[in-house]
Amino acid sequence: MKIRAMTAVAAVATVSLAAAAGVRAETVETVATGLDNPRGVALGPNGAVYVANTGRAGRRCKGRGEDRFCLGRTGRIVRVRDGNKRTVARGFASLGGPGGAFAAGVHGVSVAPDGTVFAVTGSGPPGFVRSLPRVARRQAGRLFDVSGRDLSVEARIDRYEWKRNVDNVRRDRNSNPYAVLALADRQIVVDAGANAVYEVRDGRVSLLAVISKNDGAQAVPSSVALGPNGDLYVGELAEGAGKGKARVWRLPAAGGPPVVHATGFTAITGVAFGPDGSLFVTEFARNLRRQDVRGAVVRLAPDGSRTRLGNGKLFAPTGAAVDGTGAVYVSNYSVLPRKTPKKSEFRGAGGTLVKITP
Repeated sequence: MKIRAMTAVAAVATVSLAAAAGVRAETVETVATGLDNPRGVALGPNGAVYVANTGRAGRRCKGRGEDRFCLGRTGRIVRVRDGNKRTVARGFASLGGPGGAFAAGVHGVSVAPDGTVFAVTGSGPPGFVRSLPRVARRQAGRLFDVSGRDLSVEARIDRYEWKRNVDNVRRDRNSNPYAVLALADRQIVVDAGANAVYEVRDGRVSLLAVISKNDGAQAVPSSVALGPNGDLYVGELAEGAGKGKARVWRLPAAGGPPVVHATGFTAITGVAFGPDGSLFVTEFARNLRRQDVRGAVVRLAPDGSRTRLGNGKLFAPTGAAVDGTGAVYVSNYSVLPRKTPKKSEFRGAGGTLVKITP
């Protein structure tokens, strides 16, 4: 399964998320409920946590059976602080099934040092994007400044891949911007479809690096963090490579050849650094091929030791943000809308934000 056509890394086939047996672990606290397909998370000023809500699709539907999809402007950016939840940006196009699960749209969020909030939206091959309704077509593959009341477009990301096919995958001019990292003077965007890392400076897009294939499978980069040494760290989904094959890459902040920093992960959907220099890696699933989306957060300490956090408590988790105390925030049930029917395979589960205290 390659991320394509505005589908998120979370768009795994139909899965029963609530069937896994729980295993007691660290303190895992739900700090926000009622989220719609929550994906990327980021820390903001004064301890606020921002969550990209891809949305719950909408009422405009077309197609039949498994090909049926619906569209609505239900995507939003939510800020969570001191137990309070507030929508700070709304109106993002959301594309998904009739029930709102596995939606695609706004995937990533990041807060710059000056408090400016940025978000990125997914895309796909050019033919697919052209076929979308106007509202989705006009938002696809873009970097937004969402600090004001309006969604302000800062850059068009997907056209870079459409024009150049930067990863040289034959007949695959596919773009899916999925994560963003806002720095003081620029934004770093990870494109899962193009297997690329871009820099956006004053609205101009340039290529920083291409993430190479993983055992013949596409890497599908999904996440990015700034390391304590000033380098960029990029996690890859690498679902085609198999269990335990996903890697974290390190590349100079100014661009240059990336190198593998750490291996042995499964389906990475988030990376972040803690105050002690530990790298936290969110794993979306135990085994994507078997549709086992019991996830975890792996803490890679500076001495190389690893600790798994959240076992039995995380299902299809996405994103990672670590506060000054070392607590980790991730989106849980990241492929579900705020509410699902109790008699469905999801058993009433919905998107949430959780805080893991090691």
